[in-house]
Amino acid sequence: MNHVATSVTAKSAVTLRLDSAQMQALQAFAAAENRSLTNFIETTLIRSLAAREEAARVITMRVAPGTAAEIAPGDVVRGAGESDADYAARQDLMVKLWSLPDAG
Repeated sequence: MNHVATSVTAKSAVTLRLDSAQMQALQAFAAAENRSLTNFIETTLIRSLAAREEAARVITMRVAPGTAAEIAPGDVVRGAGESDADYAARQDLMVKLWSLPDAG
């Protein structure tokens, strides 16, 4: 007799209060994807949470218009008490980050 191991994740039930327009829109989106309303809402929430987690890992650099497209290691200002090794590593990182193409 073969037994298949399965992983069961406990789920919690949640009650939502939506107005009729929101409910109709969600039902239409779910139907368009051939999903149940519950599955559509659950999947949408999972995707939203994943996007938030990913956004927390993204580094965003903003520079003024007209700023040079490249920087030299010497352009990076040394921090007070920063060791030679830490300063060199930060210079290298900044030069690499600065050279990344604009994601627009």
